[in-house]
Amino acid sequence: MRQPLPSLEGQIFDVAVIGGGAAGASAAQHLAAKGYRTVLVDKGDFASGTSSRSSRLLYCGLAYFSPDYELWRYAYRWGDLKNRVYMARLAMQCRTQLATTMPERLSRHTFFFPVFRDGAFPGWKVDLGYRALSLFGSSQAPLDYHRLPAAAAAKQYGLVRLMDQSRLDSVGVFQEYQYKWAERICLDTVLDAERCGATIRNYTEVTAIERVPSNRWRLTLQDSIARGVTTRIEAHALVNTAGPWADRVTARAVPRPKQRLVGIKGVNVLVKLPDDCRGLGMETISSIDQPFYCMPWGDYHFFGPTETIFEGDPDTVRVLPEEVSFILNEANRVFPTLKLTTDDVVYSWCGVRPRTHSEADEGVKSVRIHDMAEEGMPNALTLTGTPIMMHRYAGRKIAEQVSDTVRPSGEPRPLSYGAKLLPKGDAPQAAIPVEALRHAAANEHAVTLIDLLFRRVMVGWQPGMGVAEARAAAEAVADILGWSDARITAEVEAYVTFIAEHFSPAILRARQAAVA
Repeated sequence: MRQPLPSLEGQIFDVAVIGGGAAGASAAQHLAAKGYRTVLVDKGDFASGTSSRSSRLLYCGLAYFSPDYELWRYAYRWGDLKNRVYMARLAMQCRTQLATTMPERLSRHTFFFPVFRDGAFPGWKVDLGYRALSLFGSSQAPLDYHRLPAAAAAKQYGLVRLMDQSRLDSVGVFQEYQYKWAERICLDTVLDAERCGATIRNYTEVTAIERVPSNRWRLTLQDSIARGVTTRIEAHALVNTAGPWADRVTARAVPRPKQRLVGIKGVNVLVKLPDDCRGLGMETISSIDQPFYCMPWGDYHFFGPTETIFEGDPDTVRVLPEEVSFILNEANRVFPTLKLTTDDVVYSWCGVRPRTHSEADEGVKSVRIHDMAEEGMPNALTLTGTPIMMHRYAGRKIAEQVSDTVRPSGEPRPLSYGAKLLPKGDAPQAAIPVEALRHAAANEHAVTLIDLLFRRVMVGWQPGMGVAEARAAAEAVADILGWSDARITAEVEAYVTFIAEHFSPAILRARQAAVA
């Protein structure tokens, strides 16, 4: 259970990690395993930011071989080519590691890359990209890439039959992995960091960062729920893994910090496709030369993403109607027989990815650990550009870099990359997994009903988004969390408000229409 914030007052840690997404969780896990007295804090719930708004694809790294400019330009941009090859190789290595150590959190699917006669990516270029990726793969998580003529693929796969057959020449066929539940991967890592000795606390905002005469960092922490409750701790080293909020965190230590990241907004739209498309996915390039995909999601699929620069507060990011229209238009461009409209949207969501800042306005797809000493912040690191699939790599590298300047005060402990499985005592047809809910409420630092249904048990991401189950779920854990009847009602209302604001689901749109 979460310890009271005042109990941390005056404590001195080896390392303070700010940001409890996948990368911050991994940093805390690897640091604690090395014997560092580590504290991990997040101003919201763990995995409530970018980690919960991803494409949910453990992708093979093809995006690094899909240049935003023509192939011939590599002739004078060898640095970019080297970075793309490195990142693609790293993506395949991380893909294999996750597939072999955490199979319970992944599902394997057949994906397609359509080759259109009038497209910018001819078959030879698609073959070249996937064959290059295959060099970095392994037999434990193979791509199994091959290319089929359009007619043969359409006979075999329902999703291909929906493509524009008048333009389709062939399809690349390959195997891809999807996170069944990205938030649980983060929670698994947070819980293992705690097992290794880390102090973890969600809903704890860092409101001030200052260097003190002892050459340590002093952090002022505020409880995000009980706003008047604050405390102060100190740490020898500081790790900023706040994702798209990272530059804002740095600004609490230095007045005008150098820009380290570019926020990239991504929107996804969930729809229902014909049953013979179930479990099949597609990756391609949009009409504006950006990645575009169709992802399986249970009996449903979602299309996306948008890729636009977002300079506002990531807490305020919302899906805009024109973004939904763009995605539906792109989906209809690839699958013209679908004729999707906004009436087909089950729900939509968006997030902000923290891409590494570069000379290009849109940043660069590269994992970077920035030494903040040049900003007057010794023993401070800031992480940018880390997709969830590379969170373990980032965590290991951060721990290695911290060890260059700070010694651990404790003894090392073995970490575990395995999934932390919840109890399965409920009947399969149960509307809510009561036993799993109660276990999560008692053992996994949940504070709100949103935490439980979106990030502890997989109810929120279902087509109905848990609206019908919300009250029963709150009642099931009320005795553990000390919720009164009034608090139960407040939690349910907050849950429905959250869903309406962030997802605009069909189930709530239908309710509003009925009331109107």
